[in-house]
Amino acid sequence: MKKQLTECPVCGSGLKVSEYTCTGCATKISGDFICGGSMSGLEKEIEDFIKVFIFAEGSIRQVEKMMNCSYPKVKNLLKKAKAALGLEEDDDSGSDEVLELLAKGDISTEEALEKLNKRRQK
Repeated sequence: MKKQLTECPVCGSGLKVSEYTCTGCATKISGDFICGGSMSGLEKEIEDFIKVFIFAEGSIRQVEKMMNCSYPKVKNLLKKAKAALGLEEDDDSGSDEVLELLAKGDISTEEALEKLNKRRQK
């Protein structure tokens, strides 16, 4: 079977599927459907991150190097990817935001530890 087209080969615009046909009973379903692979509908940033993460075989350090970004940024992208794929956990401690502030130098190590400890106690 040939690879499904996601972009117009002439102008590069996105394609939409207007009809599906069952291979068993020939039932036809008409409408406007999004055309794409298993990651269609994801933000480009998240799709790219997932590809890099898989290429790096889950090594956050390798992802940091490949994307030239900080550990908190990688963790935040991982959290966004989990949410986009419906794998988000219910517990939201907010530690990613604290780590991001620390990485930017907006807060000191002591302030970060204090904030993280307060969030754990809740």
